[in-house]
Amino acid sequence: MLIWNLYQGQSASAQVGNGLSASFGRGVRQGCSLSPLLFIIYDEALVREATRNKEVGIKVGGQVISMIRYADDKVVVASSEKTLRRLMDNIIRVTVDHGMKINVKKTTVMCTS
Repeated sequence: MLIWNLYQGQSASAQVGNGLSASFGRGVRQGCSLSPLLFIIYDEALVREATRNKEVGIKVGGQVISMIRYADDKVVVASSEKTLRRLMDNIIRVTVDHGMKINVKKTTVMCTS
């Protein structure tokens, strides 16, 4: 895919005194206008894989909603603790399979009736 090839093999060095550091680098460049778009495409693929063939969530206007997303934040919703646990296990599996992880310190669970 062309988008992923834009950043393959990129590297950088930092000026240290009169010389350069060892080269380093990986991923998209900070501030690149494609970065948010690439993240959204990648995140959408992860979410679709995690929720594929799963009718889990809550019904709103006849639609099953399992996740509400804004940028890199997500609200995962389910009708029971068991269903939420199953959905989260699936999300964790998919993110790990693709080299990402969920920050547990920033994760909160809220139950309502």
